[in-house]
Amino acid sequence: MTTADPDRACLHLDFEAFVEVARLIDERADDDADTTQATAYSAEISVWCRACNEPFRWIGVPAGLSPARPMVSVDETTLRAPIRPASSDPDFGMGIPGFAIQQVV
Repeated sequence: MTTADPDRACLHLDFEAFVEVARLIDERADDDADTTQATAYSAEISVWCRACNEPFRWIGVPAGLSPARPMVSVDETTLRAPIRPASSDPDFGMGIPGFAIQQVV
């Protein structure tokens, strides 16, 4: 696997992607509750050039983590997208906390 070389431009013709799906479980649940039941799901997606191994950055997405909308990692290379089963209610997963990172100019 090679690394990006700024002196030799790559055409970025071939890509790889990694998707990790996480089951989020509320650990604060009552002892009587089913602790294996997911309260939300999230997909984390990263893309990079197969030839030079340069990561790609997600454009126009704020940094942080939210149960309501996609956000990116601080370095913009991982998209964090909340997902839900098609059969679930539209508010599924909305009880989990999130955070946002803003640049102050």
